[in-house]
Amino acid sequence: MRHHPESPPKNGARIGRDDVVDQRRPLIGIAMLPSAATLGNLLCGFLAVMCCVLSTRAAYSEILATGVHKRIAMILPTDVAIGCYLVVAAMFFDVLDGRLARIARRTTEFGAQLDSIADVVSFGIAPIMLYLTLLMQLATPATGEPTVFPIQWRLALTAGMVFISCAAIRLARYNAENIQSESGTQRFSGLPTPAAAAVVIGLLALHEHLVLEGSVALGVNWPSVIRWALIPTAVGLGLLMVSRMDYVHVFNVYVRRDRPPTHLILAVAALAIGWMFSLSGLITLLAVAYVLSGIVLNIRRVRRISGDKPAALQLAKPEGGQTG
Repeated sequence: MRHHPESPPKNGARIGRDDVVDQRRPLIGIAMLPSAATLGNLLCGFLAVMCCVLSTRAAYSEILATGVHKRIAMILPTDVAIGCYLVVAAMFFDVLDGRLARIARRTTEFGAQLDSIADVVSFGIAPIMLYLTLLMQLATPATGEPTVFPIQWRLALTAGMVFISCAAIRLARYNAENIQSESGTQRFSGLPTPAAAAVVIGLLALHEHLVLEGSVALGVNWPSVIRWALIPTAVGLGLLMVSRMDYVHVFNVYVRRDRPPTHLILAVAALAIGWMFSLSGLITLLAVAYVLSGIVLNIRRVRRISGDKPAALQLAKPEGGQTG
């Protein structure tokens, strides 16, 4: 029986089972938050794939091809662009679930597996589906001549399969090798899947905005350039994901309690300024910079190791000149 506030239990009396349940209920609620954030990541990925269906229906249906408000169109010009920003929302949930797990001290094997499943959908399947949906509509338009040819579609489909396969391998390898907690991780082995997805969806969102604002500048059809560039980009990103190149864990290195908030303030200011000019351009710039940073850091590390080897051999060389 539950104890009433006006009659507290006497000393030595046992606490009822209901009281224990009431005390544990807030803890259970906190423990569920990381999984809830992971499911938010998964659902954002699913909705991004759903945007592919809506975009296809709108492209071939005059009833659904209705315009939107001009201000909304500046940020979300098409269903493909909406899908891209849903992937960005999935990235937010992906960061949030890790932070909540460490706050609740509930980093479990179940959470790691669920997170990887969500990441495959949101950062592997969704970006490629958005890209292929864009190409399919341009390859078989409802009106007018096609601007995407069969060879480009086949190459993009092959590149997409490489990207998704590498993303799945990258996540499976991370689960198999990540013995210690992520809270102590300073570097990733291989390009993280959210960063690879950010490059793809950044370019796709930029493509949609360029089509809306004007596709030709300086005599170059930039949307066409982006569509072609995404093919080798997807393959390259896939190879970087399964590579052994080290990439900095941005949040664990630069956003920590023991560090001054200077980096965080500068990052927020840069995001605010970028938002004013072009959000899609900002996402693309940051994602490409992160990808290139790993390549540059690994090249410098290889050169440093190569430079240390001759010095080590010189120190180990015995004195006394040549032997005859």
